[in-house]
Amino acid sequence: MEGAAVHQGQVYVGMEKQFFEFLQVAVGNRKSLSVGITDEDWLRLFEFCKKQALIGVGFTALEHLHTMGVECPLDIGMKWMAMALNIERQNDKRNQQCAELTRRYKHDGLSTCILKGQGNLLNYPEYLRKRRQCGDIDVWTVCKNDIPIAVQTGKDKAEYVEYHGRKAVIEYVKQLYRLEGKELASALSYHHLDAPNMDGTPVEVHYRPAHLYSPWRNWRLQRWFKCHEEECMMNMTQMGFAVPTTSVNVVFQMAHMYKHYIDGGLGLRQLMDYYYVLRVWHNDVMECKDLQSQGMWCEGLGTPVMSNSDIISVVRSFGMTKFAAAVMYVLHKVFDMSSHYYICEPNEKEGKKLLADIMNIGNFGHYNSKKPNMYQHRLKYHIWKFKRMFLFAISYPEEALCEPVFRVWRKVWRKVNDY
Repeated sequence: MEGAAVHQGQVYVGMEKQFFEFLQVAVGNRKSLSVGITDEDWLRLFEFCKKQALIGVGFTALEHLHTMGVECPLDIGMKWMAMALNIERQNDKRNQQCAELTRRYKHDGLSTCILKGQGNLLNYPEYLRKRRQCGDIDVWTVCKNDIPIAVQTGKDKAEYVEYHGRKAVIEYVKQLYRLEGKELASALSYHHLDAPNMDGTPVEVHYRPAHLYSPWRNWRLQRWFKCHEEECMMNMTQMGFAVPTTSVNVVFQMAHMYKHYIDGGLGLRQLMDYYYVLRVWHNDVMECKDLQSQGMWCEGLGTPVMSNSDIISVVRSFGMTKFAAAVMYVLHKVFDMSSHYYICEPNEKEGKKLLADIMNIGNFGHYNSKKPNMYQHRLKYHIWKFKRMFLFAISYPEEALCEPVFRVWRKVWRKVNDY
């Protein structure tokens, strides 16, 4: 029995190595796999990419291996190709929707910046850009001036009330629902709310880009975002919408991953996004040094690119240093990322925990069989959440121990504000 267990462990390690090498082929850090690949291996690779929301990226590796004489079974290859082509079409659609949303919100007096998903596309190399598996649209929305919002009055015609700041963003989204003859779809989150879909695509409007559970760390994070919001809103791309500047993206996506890891799980799609965020940021740092030597510097609209020491100082102030070190380990292990792109030294112990969680429960924890449905089994869900926080309290005590307190505070906040 013990020998069988050892054998199974070796097989699993071998499969993980094959999975990671496959992704390294996709990102261009490896030309071929170190071992042969069977039909069963191809099926496992397909399921692995599906679980991690990397179907399109995985198909790029399949194409490359095909040119090297490594054949994929026809039925798997055709299914894979169909899904990859659909992802490409969906990315074209999302890009157009993000540009349209930007124009619409600007017309109505709001500034916007597309986060995460489509905001990451330009970081990817051209051959992978359209193959990143897209999801909903996340838009950071800011209102700097008072804007009139039509309110429901019960009279023959609507009256307008002027709002500003986060309140204006919330009331604006409510107005969008009223124009469609609907009510707000779901309760407000601390940092975002669901807006009406755009042609079937879910839209999340963020009045705060991300948040942390620790009150003190979160206060620092929100203050930092406030300092950098204008440069992000003005960092327009040729696709017709703004994205965060590279320095802000390095910090923002670290906070986004940290929160999701504590909350319910991460996937390799988010880690691949971060891999390319770091590559682009590093290239900007190098370019900035060249410009500084010539008496010039810029990022976005004249904002200096944050150096490595600046980045890690900010990350440390938000209590994310240990998690950042775990992420560096995973990026090196999975994608063979060069140490040139590190923002800190990897932490193998925490990195192994993070990687095991990613491999076990898949993209955003959607493949976690132990996680109860929050809406169908509310009590079981909260018990599961408490157990997860207890486990994380060993590595990330401040954030994990503050999570239950935050949940209670959020419930009171919603009641007080009628959200």
